[in-house]
Amino acid sequence: MTEPIKFDFVADLYDSYVTVNLDLQFFLNETSEFNDEILELMCGTGRVSIPLLESGKKLCCVDYSKKMLDVFRSKIIGKDYPVSLIQMDVTKLDLDKEFGLILLPFHSLSEILSSDLQFNALKSISEHLKPGGIFICTLQNPTVRLKTVDGKTRQLGEFALIDNKKMIVSCSNKYNPDNGIVSGFQLYEIYDNSNTLIDKRNLDINFKPISDLEFKNLIKSLDLEIINTYGDYSKNDFIEQTSNFLIYKLKKQSTKA
Repeated sequence: MTEPIKFDFVADLYDSYVTVNLDLQFFLNETSEFNDEILELMCGTGRVSIPLLESGKKLCCVDYSKKMLDVFRSKIIGKDYPVSLIQMDVTKLDLDKEFGLILLPFHSLSEILSSDLQFNALKSISEHLKPGGIFICTLQNPTVRLKTVDGKTRQLGEFALIDNKKMIVSCSNKYNPDNGIVSGFQLYEIYDNSNTLIDKRNLDINFKPISDLEFKNLIKSLDLEIINTYGDYSKNDFIEQTSNFLIYKLKKQSTKA
């Protein structure tokens, strides 16, 4: 059975190899004039959250991985940030409150592995959004992303760890057209300062890419209207054949269309 990514297994390593920041300025800009509490979903270890907190924002951050949230907590010890961290599955979101702004960064909706569950997540998000509120959802563009989904093993990079250790991360994935899921693995090889292999972990990776048409079909029965679609974090137009990303800015309607 295909299962969601078990980030608990690599939570202690995650920040060492996930160092991208191409979306941070985008989210800082999009939240700059919003002063109420923001809901961030699938927040992980706080890669986006902490820069937002540092900019003075108030956050409610949700993730299903306990250990990823534990890492997040460890990074803000002693900081008087207005943030609550909640372990919860976004497909069963139940916070008993509404927000004027909800963020779903890092293309994480595709980590939900069926269209039904993706719809459940979007429905829950809509139910937690105030009328007139904004939801920002980011996705990878399948047309571009699937070009590198070919079953070949690729090295993602070599990353420095504490105590002069290093980690080499490799990955391989393949697309199954029968269920629309990309499956594969990430391999983590950790070496000490004498270049001796001291730890090796294999993480199963599964995600379900979402096309522009599929996303629009998922939200068509919801109180959500797309007001902008971008192809990158500089807000350039989405071009299906060349854009790396699908970034949606949606608004909650007061009643269904």
